Amino acid sequence: MPASVPEKGPEDRQRFSSQLAFAFALVAAFTAILGGLLSYVVWNYQFDRYVRSNLQAIASAIASSSAVAYAQYGGWNFYSFSEIPQVGSSSDVAVQILDKKGAVIYDEASLRSHMQLMQQQGSVVSSATVGANTISKNSNPRGEVVTHDIKLGSEKVGTVRVWAYGNSALLTDRDLQLRTSVLAALAVAALFAIVISSVAGTLYSRKVSGPISRITKAAQAIRAGNLDARAQLEGEDEIAQLGMTFDRMADSVKADRELERRLTSDVAHELRTPLMAIQVTVEGMQDGILPADAQHLGTIGHETRRLSRLTNAILELSRLENGSLPFTFALVDLNNPVRAAIDAHSSLIDLGSLTLESDLHSDLLVIGDMDRLQQAVGNLLSNAARYTLEGGIISVRTYREGDQAVVEVADTGIGISEENLEKLFRRFWRADDARARQTGGVGVGLSIAKEIVDRHKGCIEVASVAGEGTTFKIKIPLAS
Repeated sequence: MPASVPEKGPEDRQRFSSQLAFAFALVAAFTAILGGLLSYVVWNYQFDRYVRSNLQAIASAIASSSAVAYAQYGGWNFYSFSEIPQVGSSSDVAVQILDKKGAVIYDEASLRSHMQLMQQQGSVVSSATVGANTISKNSNPRGEVVTHDIKLGSEKVGTVRVWAYGNSALLTDRDLQLRTSVLAALAVAALFAIVISSVAGTLYSRKVSGPISRITKAAQAIRAGNLDARAQLEGEDEIAQLGMTFDRMADSVKADRELERRLTSDVAHELRTPLMAIQVTVEGMQDGILPADAQHLGTIGHETRRLSRLTNAILELSRLENGSLPFTFALVDLNNPVRAAIDAHSSLIDLGSLTLESDLHSDLLVIGDMDRLQQAVGNLLSNAARYTLEGGIISVRTYREGDQAVVEVADTGIGISEENLEKLFRRFWRADDARARQTGGVGVGLSIAKEIVDRHKGCIEVASVAGEGTTFKIKIPLAS
């Protein structure tokens, strides 16, 4: 026996709620972190543009001043260098000037250090002691570096090179305060998002786990034998739809169980009646009460054939349903199996004093099994003959409908109520048990017909009005 599945208790459902709430919080945290990273990247990108713009403005201003000083003092010397704006003294910005060949001839940081050293030593800073040759050239550019040409007219006389020592070199206190405030706001927003998501996840998980718990309890009750248990959910969301689908499935299971019980009862009744008739007749002949004449032997033969029909019908339906019954498909004129079915049932129709009308159209070629198609149509004719009162009419038509061939069997019989139409093709289902037993029906003919048509990739349609008659349509794809 398969191992039983343990039932989920309240702690399992609470764990599910906690897991769902944790998942919400995790998603919120991930979203907040991702948003913070994206904001940080965007901030740095915009900040780099801001820094480069400021550095470019500084380089442009120094280039303009240097060009004027170069022209005024006739080249690069102490006097021309002294006219260059000292921007590095108030910010962490490095300024260099390169000559035409690209050699560093001015380094503001080195010059400032040299001048401070000379002042500490009490030396006189003059053009002889502080010139282009005394400038240290060990200050290397790093980070964001911008350049600007120094020109006299169209002639390039040098290049200004500017860079910042740190990312916050050109930021004001207000800029730094803004960046700190934005990052802090992002952190607070992330924290609030995680808390709110956790609360929302907890509430939503309870909303989800409640209906799931109802479905689980209903399933456990049905497994325990209570076929009336239902989830009874309503709504348009997916879980409500699941609950309603589950209830419909439970209704179907209950109907199938009832059908099985009815099937057992019907089969037992069908078997018991002929067996009892055979037993009584045989025992009467053995005891000498009944003569062993043709009449009583005929009774035994009739009941034996009835038993045979019942067992063959059950066996055939079972084989059709599990696909073990072989079919021989070939190109078939649909009128041929229809005519054969009419001929086979003509005596039954005549016995019931019924009128048969037929209208068969030609050129209805299908891929099918001749014998099985005859059997399907024959089952419909047999059903019509049994449930049509004396003097009624049975009509058979064949015609083309689009890319399908149609066989229509209509009668003026007792009809079928609308609520019973969906049960019509169930095994051993009969709308009128007493009438079916009197006419010899066993309740599987329509089920067999449907299985045969399904194997031909077709369908059976039925329309009926109680007290007026029933119309069956077999639709099979035409051969291409």
